[in-house]
Amino acid sequence: MPKHPLLRRLTIIPVGAICMLLCGFVFAGETTPNTPQVKESLPHKISAREQAKASIPWEKLTTEARQRLDDIVTDSSVFHRSPFEKTSCDHNVYLHLIRHPEVVVNIWELMGISRLRMDREQKYLININDGYGTQSQLELVYGNKNLHIFYAEGAYKGSIIPMTSKGKVVLILETVQTMEEDKPVISHRLNMFIQFDKSTNQVIVKALQGLFLKMVDMNFSETTKFIGQIDKIIQNNAAGMKRLSGRLTRVRTPIREQFNRLIERANTHYQRVASNSK
Repeated sequence: MPKHPLLRRLTIIPVGAICMLLCGFVFAGETTPNTPQVKESLPHKISAREQAKASIPWEKLTTEARQRLDDIVTDSSVFHRSPFEKTSCDHNVYLHLIRHPEVVVNIWELMGISRLRMDREQKYLININDGYGTQSQLELVYGNKNLHIFYAEGAYKGSIIPMTSKGKVVLILETVQTMEEDKPVISHRLNMFIQFDKSTNQVIVKALQGLFLKMVDMNFSETTKFIGQIDKIIQNNAAGMKRLSGRLTRVRTPIREQFNRLIERANTHYQRVASNSK
């Protein structure tokens, strides 16, 4: 498992962005990474912000969800798009980790590298305490194998910003699933719309903007690698991963049992591929 120091503030996608974004580190504006352009299905003249907004399946959302997302997307304080990241991972395992982030967060707790705590309040709603002053709620609003949309709101009060700062976030995780040499691969990127409360200290926010955005992208990259490492353990030591799963006391039993079934299926596939390649 990775020992990168950033993991002390890292959380599984998309929670890593949430806990940091709600700290109020970013000032109003739009940012996009300086990376080679990826071919889009939408016209090139459309901005990254507009592309992200257009990716939301508004017609498939509830009236309440549409209203909440639209309020943030159309009046966001900042938009940021992380670069595409790629790793090998069983597609079903990947989906399970994305939709149940408490699995990885609990693993990090056992490793002693994270103070983050999660409590699944409802099927699609999680309460979050990052251990550094952020209290927030994360809700999965929409999800399929290629697209996940999360809504989060919360507040931060800590050593960096002593006054309570509130914020809301819409996170759009785009995923491309492929197969390379009979092995599953995922590529994904994160789009973030953040809306800060008017009380947020803009002077501090502006001063910390550059550092914050670098940390967001670095955390996104490190989290992707961590997902790949989980998949590698499943491939080489499924029994060990299932034993670890049994120690995840903060994960509800049905979610943990489903994870165990996915571990077995993924390992069976990997063993079959290995046998056929001999």
